[in-house]
Amino acid sequence: MVGDFFHVQRWCLTAIGVARGDTLTNRTIFTVSLLTVLVMKLGTILFAVNHRTEIMLLCDCLGPTFTAYLGLLRQCVLRQQRTELWQLVDEIIALKQTVKSSEHRIIERYNRIDLLHAWAYLVSAMATAVLFTAAALWKVFGSDAADWKLPLLMEFPFDIQHPVTFAVFFIWCSVAIVWVVLESVACDSSFGTLCSSMLAHFVIIQRRFEGLGMAEQHFGTVGALIRYHQYVLCLTKRIIGAYRHIIFNQLLISSILLCMLGFQLVISAGTSIMVVYMVYSLAIIIQITYYCYYGSMLHHESEQVQRAIYGGAWYTADIRTQKLLLLCMMRASKAVDANSGFTRASLPALKSILNSAGSYITLLLSLLD
Repeated sequence: MVGDFFHVQRWCLTAIGVARGDTLTNRTIFTVSLLTVLVMKLGTILFAVNHRTEIMLLCDCLGPTFTAYLGLLRQCVLRQQRTELWQLVDEIIALKQTVKSSEHRIIERYNRIDLLHAWAYLVSAMATAVLFTAAALWKVFGSDAADWKLPLLMEFPFDIQHPVTFAVFFIWCSVAIVWVVLESVACDSSFGTLCSSMLAHFVIIQRRFEGLGMAEQHFGTVGALIRYHQYVLCLTKRIIGAYRHIIFNQLLISSILLCMLGFQLVISAGTSIMVVYMVYSLAIIIQITYYCYYGSMLHHESEQVQRAIYGGAWYTADIRTQKLLLLCMMRASKAVDANSGFTRASLPALKSILNSAGSYITLLLSLLD
């Protein structure tokens, strides 16, 4: 049974057809949502091609296009890794049952914090979807001169201005935006939740090593703790391996997305549409922060295991136990990194992305002048 720590992710994964069971219903939901977002992406690409010389319209269009691409990638990777993902969830739940009752509060504290992060992410991302739809509805019904535009800038090889056709495409586009949001939340927050659980176990391992009274412990007890450490390292590597393609694309594209959104914020300063871009930018920053924050925390906490071993009473142990601890220290000296290709998710990487986005905004503004 999936614990409360995976509640938000379970709901979002089910909504995009990546639930635990590979049923006909889940496959149908996955196919429909994938095709819906894909057609939306093709519509935005056609608009971008037809307006490639207009930099403001191009930036307004390419932001959702890149977001849709990341959404499609997330959904496909999650579907491909569905069995591994749910197996990781089951193993983490089972691992929690093996720790001492006094250590449960450490895991629960990390889970509570992560649950708040997941809900905050879901609310902010859904707010972006609602604002895009509400802004389009205001243009159609709220102004004196109705502007029949979809929530996103899209074009099709046929006319959609007939009221019935426009209504159908408007609803379809709004649903596609919601599905992109669900894809993002399902993927990013599940990565954060799995990593958060691993962080809790690294902290438990550190405290166990620090609390070992070596003179009173025998070789087998220390060996069991080292096997626990190795298992947590193995689980962490599997988590990073399952998300490596998503991490690579997210870090690569995020600076471009933030550049376009920052450019739109500057241009739309003082207007009502500025709120949409602000919330959209916040959602993108939360996405990057999920990977970079947990990447840095995994590096830090896994590295702290070595210091916890050295800070314990290893000098009172017998020679055989000391050799075993030495091997564990050597392994712990190589921290866990969320690597993907030539990129690594970390807080310095987040700083670099935000700095590069600011440079790109300046470049775009100079081109506009």
